[in-house]
Amino acid sequence: MEPEQTPLPVLPFYNLVFQPAPPLLYGVTVRPLSPLEVTEVCELLLATAVRHACPYWMLDGLRQQSPQPQALHNWMREEYFPRVRRELKQMPFIAFLVPLFIWEALPKVGYDNPLDEQVQGVRMGWFTDPKQGLAWLNRHRADVGTSARSL
Repeated sequence: MEPEQTPLPVLPFYNLVFQPAPPLLYGVTVRPLSPLEVTEVCELLLATAVRHACPYWMLDGLRQQSPQPQALHNWMREEYFPRVRRELKQMPFIAFLVPLFIWEALPKVGYDNPLDEQVQGVRMGWFTDPKQGLAWLNRHRADVGTSARSL
């Protein structure tokens, strides 16, 4: 039986689903995103995570065709991630799915350990395969005894 999933408000370029048991926000880009669109997605994710008290996110950006600018990475590290941690009131765990060429360039934009990085109270991992991302999220769920299922 498939886990219950709740479709959420979408942006024309981004789909978001909430799975309540075990809790998981699953976001998918419909097409490559501009930096401005990424910030809109970030705000949607934060509002939805707070509404559902959901610290586990899997964000599928495999359709991205080019890396995002350093300024966007800086904004996320310096402003967005601290706000996520503060507003969610617990440590978020974010599995990012990205194309291989983006994954390989992550150290150049400040992510030295893409498989398990902690920045400003947010734990994140970057992966090229959804199964790897779910496995990573499940390892971090071990304390609460729940696991994410394939969407």
